[in-house]
Amino acid sequence: MARLFPTALRPGDEIAVVSPASGVRDRAALERGLERIREWGFVPTLMPHALESLDWPEGSTLAASDAERLGDLQSAITDPRYRAVVCLRGGYGAARLLRDLDLTPLAADPKPILGYSDITALLAAVFAETGVIGFHGPMVATTEAMDPGDAGWALQRMLLTETDAPAALPATDAPRGLQAGTAEGALVGGNLALVQSLIGTPWEIDTSGALFFLEDVGEAPYRVDRMLTQLDQTGALERAAGIVLGDFHVTGTPLASEQPSMLRVLAERLAHLEIPVAHGFPIGHRPGSWTLPYGGRARLHVPDTDADAPATLELLEPAVSGTGAA
Repeated sequence: MARLFPTALRPGDEIAVVSPASGVRDRAALERGLERIREWGFVPTLMPHALESLDWPEGSTLAASDAERLGDLQSAITDPRYRAVVCLRGGYGAARLLRDLDLTPLAADPKPILGYSDITALLAAVFAETGVIGFHGPMVATTEAMDPGDAGWALQRMLLTETDAPAALPATDAPRGLQAGTAEGALVGGNLALVQSLIGTPWEIDTSGALFFLEDVGEAPYRVDRMLTQLDQTGALERAAGIVLGDFHVTGTPLASEQPSMLRVLAERLAHLEIPVAHGFPIGHRPGSWTLPYGGRARLHVPDTDADAPATLELLEPAVSGTGAA
């Protein structure tokens, strides 16, 4: 399927703020996020059930019923007055909506959809069904502990508005190689647990020739091992052009780059691949996180793993256009 670039946001555009998964927990973070959208020159509109919360299934706290969340999301996608769909937070529940969600309006009116974590399911479905490039990155109700910082927010704004040149990812010397090499491809992937949950569904991620990016939080090393093993057994890892790993850490513990047990899992599960692989990119559940264009083309360069130089990721094209054409 051909890719479609969403239409760039312009000052005064109205943005639908939705909760396709869990409800917001940090109202101060929500207010900061809404004010940031206003400061960028856009008009945020909370969808009718965005601030609700249900304690069901137990421990998940869905924002509202499936029908209510689906209605909000469908309206945000379908109504042409909304020029972007931005999620409040992840949590749990977005995948429950996919079977009944009509994504076809995006083919005629491609608009940016932004989120990460549980929203991985929505980004993957949008790209699989319509080819519209999405945005994997910090959401409206981002907590202070997960704030991407000024450079991270500036990157997100540029990705949503800049049509003339690819955005430059903020500098970092943290990424380190597991397998050396250089590869180019479309960025696909997201939260490891959600990527695994899509296996065998109509929205299973096609990694062929892609840069496959993965991250997760709160999963013990053996669980990360199990999920990577299943992905490997489907052929998804070896079909990719390269593997871009964000962070994998249990909440309250150091990042994976400081955890020998997690690093051992990543190295062992990916050592047999004959493609470039690097870990430690600022993606996902961590402070300083980048926003990545889901489906946008990028280049991964991993120097000799014995060298001290960091691995790099470079975006190769703008993520939005004035026309929506690829």
